[in-house]
Amino acid sequence: MDHHVGLGQGVDGKKGQQAGIAWTSADQPHPAGLERRQDGGQARQRETVFHSGIRTRPDGWFPGSAWRKSASWKSGGKYAMIRPSFGLASEIPMADLETTLANGFSFLDAGQVAQAEQCFRAVLTQAPQTPRALTGLGLVALRAGQGEPAQALLEQALRLDPRDARAREALLEAVARTVRPEDPVGLMRLGRALAEAGDAHGAREAYVAALVRDPLTTEARFLVNRQLPRVYQSAEDMARWRARFATAVQGLDAALHPQSPQEAEPLLRALLLRSNFELAYQGQDDRPLQEVWGRLVTRVTAAAFPDLAQRPAARPLAGRADPRLRIGYASSCFSSHTIALLFNSWIRRLDRSAFKVHVYVLGGKRDSATEILLNAADVGRDLRAAPLGDDARTLRADELDILIYPDLGMDARSFLLASLPLAPVQGVSWGHPVTTGLPSIDWFLSSEAMEPAGAEAFYSERLVRLPRLSIAYTPTPVDNEKSRAALGLPSGVLYLCVQALQKYLPAYDGLFPAIARHVPEARFVFIEHGTMSVANRLFRERLERAFRAAGLDPAAHLVFLPWLDWRDYLALNGAGDVFLDSVEWSGGNTTLEALSRGVPPVTLPRGFMRGRHTAAMLSLMGLNELIARDLDDYVRIAVRLGQDSSWRRQMREAVVARRAHVFEDNGAVRALEDFYRQAHALSLAPGWGGASRH
Repeated sequence: MDHHVGLGQGVDGKKGQQAGIAWTSADQPHPAGLERRQDGGQARQRETVFHSGIRTRPDGWFPGSAWRKSASWKSGGKYAMIRPSFGLASEIPMADLETTLANGFSFLDAGQVAQAEQCFRAVLTQAPQTPRALTGLGLVALRAGQGEPAQALLEQALRLDPRDARAREALLEAVARTVRPEDPVGLMRLGRALAEAGDAHGAREAYVAALVRDPLTTEARFLVNRQLPRVYQSAEDMARWRARFATAVQGLDAALHPQSPQEAEPLLRALLLRSNFELAYQGQDDRPLQEVWGRLVTRVTAAAFPDLAQRPAARPLAGRADPRLRIGYASSCFSSHTIALLFNSWIRRLDRSAFKVHVYVLGGKRDSATEILLNAADVGRDLRAAPLGDDARTLRADELDILIYPDLGMDARSFLLASLPLAPVQGVSWGHPVTTGLPSIDWFLSSEAMEPAGAEAFYSERLVRLPRLSIAYTPTPVDNEKSRAALGLPSGVLYLCVQALQKYLPAYDGLFPAIARHVPEARFVFIEHGTMSVANRLFRERLERAFRAAGLDPAAHLVFLPWLDWRDYLALNGAGDVFLDSVEWSGGNTTLEALSRGVPPVTLPRGFMRGRHTAAMLSLMGLNELIARDLDDYVRIAVRLGQDSSWRRQMREAVVARRAHVFEDNGAVRALEDFYRQAHALSLAPGWGGASRH
């Protein structure tokens, strides 16, 4: 989960007031609330649903990360206080606000700071919630050397538009300017800001500095060596980070044994700061580390909430006023998010004559998708604003028979909640397809088509192989077809590489130049992260190095698009020629939507379920010729699709003809219902203590 740094204030925008940047505390508006949101590597912004581092120098400590090299920064030094007139503000027609904004940034880039401030304040007087104007005014404050007002403005801008890269980079500068070397709290704030920008190295160094100042800083102890990058520079780089992570979780597990709610409380706060989200993207068996982590988390939550530490007894259906099984679904991603797209059928298509459905929204934004899911439930609860303990007691009080988390591991809040035994039977599914390591989770609900032989060894939970993909996926209707030109795409053979950047491991960078060597007109289209500007730059540079090492011009083959909204993302699929699946962590929702547009994928299944999504889909469709045996075969298939337009057309037609095999699978939902009945019956047996301990 991404947490915006701190609580920001707004801009006053009072007409006639001197517009200098040095507000008094009385001038500053009320702090806005902290917005929680999930970005995991797999989520994309959707408008429709269901249809780097710190350094030291002799004269003191200062941050000097990659974001300081950004082209958006102009060195301007200090500026005098600015007092423009506000007479123009009320006279700007709404249609001209964009022009005024553009003029403000032009003035700013030209060094005409007073004129820039006048433009931004004029816009904010009429439209106070305009994020770009807040960004502009934050940049003005930054130019004036006033870090705290700049930070407040930029934080407010990012709450309104979290994907404003310029605001994100400017916020790093603002936070850095307000940090004092002796202040561990400020250093922690800087570390979190760097982490949000994708600068794991810089974030870790900030946490190290905080620990140097105060070795007892609990938050820093939990974050310093659990920090993992979204983008690794090499296989060796990834191995170093993993080794450090392993040492950290083992050390925390050995050291921390709270015995009371008072001892657990600071640990609970630290655990809520981040999950182990990035760990699963390294393509390795995470069960040993997850079990250590799960043991620690369980120990802390049991001490924090002793009244919830014991599993409730299962209840028979006989004698109930409502004889239906109570099934709960809890997630922080019940919004316009991959999780809602993949698993909404488990909520909406469950037989209501036999099952009473509860939906719990634990975090994230509340949008139209949230409303659909809450309205589809018999009981829907929005628990985002409640303390964790209150959430847990609400779930316990609902007396569920079975509680399912479609995803665990993408955010810390839901993971902590899942560590408590709140229902007689608890399960997780493959929204984040890696074992939880939690003793409280009994079952891992997976896909028969995706799991390899012997996969049980990778899970602390008991593995359930639901038929086919395990879900009834509904592709989004086509309503936004766009030309390549409208999407800013070049001509040539478009290979769609549209996974989250953390899915692309450096060991496989050579695939792209290997394909390009045989397909000179190949264009590989990647989508940058919406907020992590440093991670975007590191990824781009890494791929460019791979092309130069192969003697190829990266500019001739690499296309990097900004983060797209959902409708434009679907339009991109319609414009693509070939879908190149990522290796080790395959496409799930992304592949399903590519198939719905007829785009032929190329995939190489690997050893874990998360590396076999696309292969499962193609196998169910009878398109095994698109499933590679090894890396050389992957290149061979991709090259043939690029060179042979006739075969590419044939494969596209085959995808269109057979894609129904992976959509609208109500049989998978019926199998899920059968599992619920069986799991409830098992929980009634004497001595039931959870499937993972049988």
